[in-house]
Parts: sequence; structure tokens; C-alpha cells
Amino acid sequence: VHDEPIIRTGTPSDNEAIHAIEQSVFKEDPWSLEMISQEIADDPSRKTWIMELGEFMIGYCMVRSGPGEVHLINMAVEPSFQRMGLGKRMLDHFLDQIPAKSSVFLEVKRGNFPAINLYLGAGFEDVAIREAYYRDGSDAIVMCLIKE
Repeated sequence: VHDEPIIRTGTPSDNEAIHAIEQSVFKEDPWSLEMISQEIADDPSRKTWIMELGEFMIGYCMVRSGPGEVHLINMAVEPSFQRMGLGKRMLDHFLDQIPAKSSVFLEVKRGNFPAINLYLGAGFEDVAIREAYYRDGSDAIVMCLIKE
């Protein structure tokens, strides 16, 4: 049994497992399987990392990059593995992979305090509010970090 999770690059064979976590974490507004497969398409501007414990996927992180900026578009940890520091480990891994001087952006649901605190702890700052950003009408806080 592996005690330490590993982080690897996602492939199309991960789509179903990502979708299962997506549905358990974002019950009211999960991404569709089609949206997930578009992110894992063979496109150098898109990258997905998978966190596994043994043979089980326990989390993922999806990013899109452009010149000088990176957008963290989706990140989740399986509910039974939350509050163990795994989201921080995945976020740290992602931030280690991106070039210096990049601006990193993300949206987080207003009121999602565990995620907001994770991002604040990593050095992100609130930069804007997107009103009624989510399907349920709730606002998103836009956060940014400039990687030194």
C-alpha cells in the first residue's frame, strides 16, 4: 500500500475518474464528461495533473496557459480525502511547474472558505468579483498570484 500520494500528468483514460470526483465535490454544478475531455485534449496550452494514492485517483488540477499567464480552471480533492493538506500539495506542485513572472488566476465560489483560505495561504490575493458567475447564481471571487 502506498502511503504517499503521487502526482502525474492526466490522460484521456482519467476522464471517468475525474468526472466521478467532480460529481461528488461539485454536486450542484459539476462539469460534464465532455467538458473534462476537452481539457485533457492534446493541446499544449492545457494541462491536467492527477493525484493518486495507490491506484485510486484522489484529486486533480486543471490549468490553461497563455503568454505570461496561467488560469487554474478546476481543482478538487475526493471528499473523503479533504482536510489532509492534499489540496495544498497539489497547488504547490502546480505552482512549482509554471514559469517565473507568470500571473496565475483562478475563480473560487464566494463562501467556499476552505478553498479561499488555501489560496490565500499560497499567496493569492482577491482582485475582483464576478457576480452570478456560477449556475446557482452565486458570485466568484477572482484571485491572482504573481509568481516571482
